Amino acid sequence: MEGSGMMGGGNRYQAGTPAPGYDTGPGGMMGSGHMGGVPGGMMGGSGYGVNAPTAEPTPIGATPVPVDEEIQIMAANVRFAPTRITIKPGETVRFTIANDDAVPHNFVSAEAGIPYLALPGGTTQTLTWTAPKAEGTYTAVCTFHPGMSLSINIEA
Repeated sequence: MEGSGMMGGGNRYQAGTPAPGYDTGPGGMMGSGHMGGVPGGMMGGSGYGVNAPTAEPTPIGATPVPVDEEIQIMAANVRFAPTRITIKPGETVRFTIANDDAVPHNFVSAEAGIPYLALPGGTTQTLTWTAPKAEGTYTAVCTFHPGMSLSINIEA
């Protein structure tokens, strides 16, 4: 069923309505974030998935957690910039992600343990994360926009 049916989502994007990932109306029982913990729900919309961890933006005026590295990321024109970063294994990193687009994005990597961070349009969010100890290449994505990704290379 599509739309507001039992399993549909209320996340249809039309001119003049919010972009995908925002609950735009009466979604179904399993769409629009009602059961998934993130926008989109378990069976509808553009959500990341069931039980996805979420990140809370760092409150203004909070004492920052000490980090090994600070990395600036820009979300613009439905792309992340830079598209590739290199981090040392086990390093603690603070990402500062500016969404320069009017539409919302998000930032997440299940494989690298980066929790789901909502990026409303025109905002800047921060996220502190500790890199895996295993070397390799991981991918962080915006689940709303296919192809919007960032490669994270972990190497000593």
